[in-house]
Amino acid sequence: MTRQSVDPLPSPARIVIVSFLSIFIIFGIRLSFSVFFAEFVLVEGWSNEASAAIFSLNMLVFAATAPLAGIALDRWGPRPVFALGVCLMTAGLWLSSRATSLSDLMLSYGVIEGIGLGITGLGPVASVVAGWTTPARRGRALGIAFAGTGMGSLLFVPLANLLIDSIGWRDAYLALSLVCLLVLLPLMVFGLRKPPWALSQQIQSRAAPLNWRALLRNPVFWALMIAAVMTMGPVRSLTVHQIAYLESVGVERAAAANVVGLAGLLTSGFFIGLGWVSDRYGRATAYIIGAAGLIGAVGMLIVLRAVDTPLALMLYALLFAMGEGARSSQTTALASDVFQRQGLGLINGLVGGLGGLGAALGPWLVGRLRDESGSYDGGLLLVVTMVALSVIAYSFVARYRN
Repeated sequence: MTRQSVDPLPSPARIVIVSFLSIFIIFGIRLSFSVFFAEFVLVEGWSNEASAAIFSLNMLVFAATAPLAGIALDRWGPRPVFALGVCLMTAGLWLSSRATSLSDLMLSYGVIEGIGLGITGLGPVASVVAGWTTPARRGRALGIAFAGTGMGSLLFVPLANLLIDSIGWRDAYLALSLVCLLVLLPLMVFGLRKPPWALSQQIQSRAAPLNWRALLRNPVFWALMIAAVMTMGPVRSLTVHQIAYLESVGVERAAAANVVGLAGLLTSGFFIGLGWVSDRYGRATAYIIGAAGLIGAVGMLIVLRAVDTPLALMLYALLFAMGEGARSSQTTALASDVFQRQGLGLINGLVGGLGGLGAALGPWLVGRLRDESGSYDGGLLLVVTMVALSVIAYSFVARYRN
């Protein structure tokens, strides 16, 4: 009798579905920060830079935590690691609901929730999905799982706006902490497991001993790390500032939140569609299509200064969705293809961590440029520059895909 017949494990499809639902909650909560950001600036009176620093600290802590979470996943598996992460997310959000100052939020949301997010982020979850799938299907599997980010934005951004209007931002954070405790915790603990025994043995038999010296001397590895930073930097810069930007050009906050929600819905479709393109025509093709969409989204933000129409807002949502739909999923898919033998948890943890670093620096820099110049022009130029650098680095790594 084989081990699988004694201890049947869930199918890859089930792992992808549970990952989708987990990411739906995790990143729905995370991406709702844009609504809280606008509240901090317009109601609390904090500066753009100071308010963005909350998110940036959260991403810096995320960046430091994700690689450690990846190593822990390789050693202990998803259940204990993700249980710890969700509990820390819950604690951070609950403490945020008790915050009375900016420094309180820096600790609760920036540090504690940031650690929890680093443990449960896209990189660690991607390592579980990648471990259950072959490279030929990996782009689609990760695309479906990561579609949860878009669907989460569709629900949680308008929900956060409704909660803030109804009960204030503090009680809104309390409600989100209960979602983590009552829904996300059992979902991740009981729904995500290590790959089946036979597949784990197959991966281990092909794995080479980790040689940090060789890895750090490998230009492909460093190109991947640059791609990771530049992948998420421009996306999260727009995520954090888009509602405040749209309000600054005359779009009402409720309408802006609906646009963000629409972008989330469209993003889910692009995650899946560009995942198929990735498996069929190559990772770089899908990534470049997404990059073109993200640059187009910046162009539409500029157009909205002169033309405030529903069509322009919908085009922005469409192009932003196209951009985000190829960023994180295709970066983790490529990392899993090229560096699988170094450990899926480790390499995706590093990619997630460096992505978090970009997500920390991008919004903070855009906020600083906005405060210093009184305009978003410098920030938008920064976003376009990061997109261009990401394409160069990603294309270099894609040449070495196994």
